[in-house]
Amino acid sequence: MRVTREKSGDRSIELAAPEAALLRQALETTAEGYRTHPGELDPMVGNVWYGRAGLREAGIRGEDALHWIEGLHEVRLGREKSTQDWLKKIPPLGQSGGWRLPSKEVDAFLATLNDHRLRRAAEFDLGEGDLEVNALERSKGDKRIALVEIHFLAWMMEKIGRAHV
Repeated sequence: MRVTREKSGDRSIELAAPEAALLRQALETTAEGYRTHPGELDPMVGNVWYGRAGLREAGIRGEDALHWIEGLHEVRLGREKSTQDWLKKIPPLGQSGGWRLPSKEVDAFLATLNDHRLRRAAEFDLGEGDLEVNALERSKGDKRIALVEIHFLAWMMEKIGRAHV
């Protein structure tokens, strides 16, 4: 993957075919999660996306908590629309290629990638120790796939965030 920042602030992103496939899968599943009502999500995912435990700790309960969660869900629904647009622009499955991420969409794109990382970590109840590289080497099956996604997307987020002219 290669990321360059244009003078406009837009990011020009070149992806190899496997990178594009992983990104496509991450965006598709995250968009599906965004369309899911917060109450219907896996409780672990709902907690990391909507901070239910944090709301309780802060003393926000009842109707106030519901309004907070509804507001966050509206934000994610807005990102879902952007995700559909990004899916049209990234290379098709099995192909390498490039696309341009407009500067005004960088923050939403990074937040979407991070939401996918949070969701995958929650699905496998992964903690900080599980995210170390040596833990990846010991992992097997779906957990290993989730860790590869988490690490790849973190690397991608860093490259996009730090892309220079």
